Amino acid sequence: MKKFRMVMLGLSGLLVILLITLIVVTKSKEQDGEYSEYDSANIDDLPEDIVDESLEVESGLDVGQMAPDFELQTLEGESVKLSDYKGQMVILNFWASWCPPCRVEMPHMETYYQEYKEDDNIEILAVNMTTLERGSRDKVPAFVDKHGLTFPILMDEEGDIKDLYKVMVYPTTYILNEEGMITDRINIPLDVEVIKWLVENSNNFTPE
Repeated sequence: MKKFRMVMLGLSGLLVILLITLIVVTKSKEQDGEYSEYDSANIDDLPEDIVDESLEVESGLDVGQMAPDFELQTLEGESVKLSDYKGQMVILNFWASWCPPCRVEMPHMETYYQEYKEDDNIEILAVNMTTLERGSRDKVPAFVDKHGLTFPILMDEEGDIKDLYKVMVYPTTYILNEEGMITDRINIPLDVEVIKWLVENSNNFTPE
């Protein structure tokens, strides 16, 4: 009888070990997911389409760095992230409705947007520095309607993104390539020719 109990205890212990092994193997397969077919984690052994090399680039505000991500609401109340536009070049423009150079450049930006947006695979994100608006927030939609602007207007209601991007001069514009890397930062009003030059420079940009 004693020998029988010892055999049963041994079998129970073996069963527990097998059960734990099965759970570990199952969870390991779940975590591997779509990449379980690759034997090596060496980046050189992985297909190019699953390697995001931009993760190796430091985030910051200098040319050659990845632009810091952020999330804001559009004038229409839609939440968008800068990273939503990865795969497109981005003109990230900071402006206010009272700013004279901003008033000058906006019609030119709209002209470029209408004529070249599709061919250049580009998006303009115009971040309104709402905390700097003089008087009512309602000046923003009135300005947009007056100039017939169709690109996204993002509302920096708390001023956090203005501070994140250290905007001190108005307007300030960052040019981001399709990977989200900063290729230019300028503080002069844009026109169509300047934008075309910036786009060409961004397309030819090579990080050091």
